[in-house]
Amino acid sequence: MRNGQLRRASWTAGWLALVSLGACTSDPEVHTCVVQEDCPASLSCLQQVCESIALPQVTLLNPEDDQVYPWNGDGSAHTELLTIVAADLVLRPKAESSARVVGDGYLVVFVDEVEVATIDSGDLQAGVQVEVSFDDTPGVHRLRVQARLNDGTDYDNGEGSARSLLWVDDGREHVALRQPWPGDAFSLDSQLIDAEVVAMPGGAVTIAPPSTEQQIGHVHYDAEPFDLCLMEPQCVVGYNGVVPSNEDAFGPVLLPRSEAGMVALTVLVTHHYHTPYFYDDEMGIERQVYSSIQIERTDTVVTPPRP
Repeated sequence: MRNGQLRRASWTAGWLALVSLGACTSDPEVHTCVVQEDCPASLSCLQQVCESIALPQVTLLNPEDDQVYPWNGDGSAHTELLTIVAADLVLRPKAESSARVVGDGYLVVFVDEVEVATIDSGDLQAGVQVEVSFDDTPGVHRLRVQARLNDGTDYDNGEGSARSLLWVDDGREHVALRQPWPGDAFSLDSQLIDAEVVAMPGGAVTIAPPSTEQQIGHVHYDAEPFDLCLMEPQCVVGYNGVVPSNEDAFGPVLLPRSEAGMVALTVLVTHHYHTPYFYDDEMGIERQVYSSIQIERTDTVVTPPRP
């Protein structure tokens, strides 16, 4: 069995353990699903049920993914005008209705996973615009535009959200996990997941499979605070996955069996032969390159895999 098939089988088993009771139905016309491939060709997978209506497809036209902004250095924020288009979504204000009508809803804009704007009017086919700000902290910042039903739940199909990374360049090297996304939820079972690591464009770090002899990412699970982990050799070598691998574009990364709660995933840049990667900053100080996100381990509903 190939790695990708193993990860999907592992993820599916854990997911089904969570939804098996809730997904049971006596109606032969109702199809349950884990991923889109579980639904008949004419149906779409939404919140564990195959729906007969096409689900929203959200696209973020501006800014471009991986856009880099110069560091202001004075604490002033960066402002960006987002341009968003979407298909198969009828905008309906929250104040108008709280009913769950598949195909209706609104868009929610997040910056670094903080809700900053709601879009419930406009022409989505022509494109709508909204201005957002993000702080001047060096490194990665995250944009997410999420389609949401009027009952307050998300369209959880992969195309139901658009995501982009933005970078603030202070002259140092920066890295980030693009996948999973902060807040993604995984079952409590031990499982393999896909992970994608990217470096800030224009820097000296290039994340690529070990066979390319570029840099790679070691992904650590629940190694907090990571500054202290770097001082402990056993912690440094106790990573849970190498990203990317030679076999696949992403991962895999092992999530051990866990109790419910939030947990850190940290990516540390290393050489392709797995020794630490160091660089000298503008002060001549030797530094390593890493960043962390928080994911959730849960015994309730988990995040479906993105296409």
